[in-house]
Amino acid sequence: MGHRFFAYIHHVDCASGVEVGQLLHGSGHGGRYHSRMRFAAWVLIAAAGLAPRAFAQTLPELGGTGDLALSPQLERRVGESIVRDIRFRDPAYLDDPEIADYLASLGARLAQGNPAARQDLEFFAMRDHTVNAFALPGGFIGVHTGLINTAETEPELASVLAHEIGHVSQRHIARMLAQQQQLQMPMMVALAAAILLGRSRPDLAAGAAAAAQGAGIQSALAYSRDFEREADRVGLQTLQDAGFDSRAMAAFFEKMQRATRVSDDGTLPGYLRTHPVTSERI
Repeated sequence: MGHRFFAYIHHVDCASGVEVGQLLHGSGHGGRYHSRMRFAAWVLIAAAGLAPRAFAQTLPELGGTGDLALSPQLERRVGESIVRDIRFRDPAYLDDPEIADYLASLGARLAQGNPAARQDLEFFAMRDHTVNAFALPGGFIGVHTGLINTAETEPELASVLAHEIGHVSQRHIARMLAQQQQLQMPMMVALAAAILLGRSRPDLAAGAAAAAQGAGIQSALAYSRDFEREADRVGLQTLQDAGFDSRAMAAFFEKMQRATRVSDDGTLPGYLRTHPVTSERI
């Protein structure tokens, strides 16, 4: 499979170079869907009945905010709706059968090492120079061409896909939705207390309200970091069980750390990062 990997890398170089310049300097659609947190946000917004008008006719009805989690079937329908929108609206979507076939083959091998990934996994490529991949609800996984070109070996690429499969098998988006809903009531109580405090001490009320909102955000970020660590752990086991060298994951993290050393210089407090600091994951 190694020979096929290098042939595939050459094919990605040719396929992704056609419209990259237009995407980077055009309307900005290239970065529209490429953040896991953005996808989680879409799910949360839709669950609250606030889905944007552009998605109103495609997203399935998610029910009221009292539902604590998405069922696997509903999660799949949400993912299908998002992927359908990507395929038809995002010019960064790479419609290439050879690339799709390779990703599907590599993903199938990894899925054999993760019995918990019961959903049908589907992989697709995006023309994007950044080193990234993302998991959507229902087992859909997007892979940036920048990631494929940066990976020097098939095990390195497989390590990132295994990480994303970990997000899928652990149902992180559905769990994040449940966690966000559980946070709503404590935040409402804290904000109500701030309003009552404002009657006698207006100067303290604003700070209390900001603290209540900040606590909710910090809790969500901590939850996200926990998900990343869990996906690392599950992904590492998946990589090993599929017959890949597990050292590839640490090697690729080290490579990413070197590439981002200029921007990831520790100036931001660790709790403000949505992902664990790279050195913590090596």
